[in-house]
Amino acid sequence: MNYQLFDQIKDLDFPAPLPEKLLVVKQRFDVPRVADIEASTRAAVRVLMLGARPGATVAIGAGSRGIANIARIARAAVEVLKADGFHPYIFPAMGSHGGATVEGQCTMIREFGITAESMGCELRATMVVREIGHIEGGPKLYQGEDSLSADHVILLSRIKPHTDFRGTLESGPSKMAVIGLGKQAGAAIMHSYGGPGFTRYLADAARVYESNTNFIGAVGIIENAYDETAEIMAVPANKVGTDMEREALKRARSYMASIPFTHVDTLVIQAIGKNISGTGMDTNIINRLMVVREPEPTSGPDVATISVLDLTPETHGNASGIGMANSTTERVARKYDFTATYTNGLTSGTFGAFRSSLPIVATTDQRAIQYAIRGCGQPWETARLMFIRNTLAMDEFWTSPSLRTEIEGHERLSIVGETPLTFINGRMTCPWQMK
Repeated sequence: MNYQLFDQIKDLDFPAPLPEKLLVVKQRFDVPRVADIEASTRAAVRVLMLGARPGATVAIGAGSRGIANIARIARAAVEVLKADGFHPYIFPAMGSHGGATVEGQCTMIREFGITAESMGCELRATMVVREIGHIEGGPKLYQGEDSLSADHVILLSRIKPHTDFRGTLESGPSKMAVIGLGKQAGAAIMHSYGGPGFTRYLADAARVYESNTNFIGAVGIIENAYDETAEIMAVPANKVGTDMEREALKRARSYMASIPFTHVDTLVIQAIGKNISGTGMDTNIINRLMVVREPEPTSGPDVATISVLDLTPETHGNASGIGMANSTTERVARKYDFTATYTNGLTSGTFGAFRSSLPIVATTDQRAIQYAIRGCGQPWETARLMFIRNTLAMDEFWTSPSLRTEIEGHERLSIVGETPLTFINGRMTCPWQMK
């Protein structure tokens, strides 16, 4: 790519005062945690396989999100299937991610620790699909040939609030069947209906996959606020898209981390990426959707401005979600992979809400933060600043001293120290070490 455009970026003389020191804050969450990942996975898989004949092939679908303990869960699923006389293999079930290419999706799955060697089974991947049915008055449904060739299909599916829409079914087995089994074709056609399409069609789509395909269910995974595995359960195909999944979604929402303040003037995020959230930064945490035809959230923290300083290495330049920030750095702009980001945005249909657009770009971290503070709508000297690594890591963060009183009065929060806010040549070196 030609980066001559970025050579025009100059820091403007619009500084804002920054605090010399930040408070180091710990946040506590009262949430469950799975004690034995492998045992819970084995139990779930065996429920799904009841009545299956030994010797059958089983395709295990793994998605593109950074699911906690996913390699351990996948390996335990493979091992119990082999021990019970089945022949498992793993395939990527991730829609358009990885640039909607076999190579890109295999790279992503390997980075989660899922390889033929570590799993002890074959990995198969294709973007070729077949139509397996359609919803009356709604979309056609597809399934990739990498899972069609098996006798049975099991999805490893996290259940959580979605980042693009609100409903009784959001991220979970019903959506993963359409998007994961359906590959880019399934993702593109379902996303063309927008958020209302998901809320209207997911339950019906689950019935089509149950009736017309080899899909027998999912290992449902719920995570907690510490990015740990909170629950592992069997979700048989006839329970996908039903009250079982809906109740799991409610529990998942109750376990989530959150910004513990009524309002934040400027939120500084170290890095965003697809391994953190489908939108780079979780919209449920930052309380922004920015999606056409979906109303903005009315509950949750009021975050005035956001500054994003970097992309994670694992996102491979996919900067989806960067448009929800108000300022960013030249480092992000130069890492921005237009093909990966635009493919993701066009497939999901969220590009129209400017989620993929670059915000104001500064040459340094310091200036990017100062630009965001200038736009927060509050006196700069007393602005309420919050610094986080990413929206998955909310148990430790840093704030300006202006939040001290609210922290001290919050039952989940404790101040464990202070640290300087420092920059070398404009690049932040503390409270976290930038790479």
